[in-house]
Amino acid sequence: MKFQVITLFPERYESYIESGLPARAHQKGLYDITTVLLRNYAEPSRGDRIDNTPYGGGPGMVLEVGPVYRALEDVKEKLPVVLFTPRGKKLNQKMVREFSKAEGFTLLAGYYEGVDERIAEHLVDYQISIGDFVLGSGDLPALCFIESITRLIPGYMGSPESHIDESNENDLLEYPQYTKPADFNGWKVPEVLLSGNHKLIRDWRTLKSREITEMRKNENGL
Repeated sequence: MKFQVITLFPERYESYIESGLPARAHQKGLYDITTVLLRNYAEPSRGDRIDNTPYGGGPGMVLEVGPVYRALEDVKEKLPVVLFTPRGKKLNQKMVREFSKAEGFTLLAGYYEGVDERIAEHLVDYQISIGDFVLGSGDLPALCFIESITRLIPGYMGSPESHIDESNENDLLEYPQYTKPADFNGWKVPEVLLSGNHKLIRDWRTLKSREITEMRKNENGL
């Protein structure tokens, strides 16, 4: 799986592949991240500036279309382009599973007040949001996108079954998990998990997953 990331902060991605499961999977060659420094594609007359004031007035600065266009023209692999924006389709596990089948993506991290609308209209294939909240850049959404996909690559997780029971797989949130000791400060592990009866344990976990999923949906007004 290949990821080409157009960014102002390549070091954020370099740091990501230096520890934990991402580092081990990267060392195995299961995925690759290359970064493209957007400032290198600024208009020569403007130094390294890649933002400008919005037409019509208003606060903040807007990412220019020119540098993004030139960066996309220059990338080595012509892969589907993803822009991270609050207006995008909200990422979910079903989408992640589909994306995991692809060869790779070119990721565009937005900055400032937003991007010139012509970027969204003409230069990207997908517009993705990771939630209804505001961030200072698209780098964290890009890293979330990378991790959600790469962890589904065979060999990434310690066990091939590790991701199956995770939250949002099968449209259910994960059941509660416990480990030793069975009693800590009077806080006890449910007896069913200590019973050794695998059918009862499976039924309990399914029930808890459904209860938690329903509770969260009600809390979020879904």
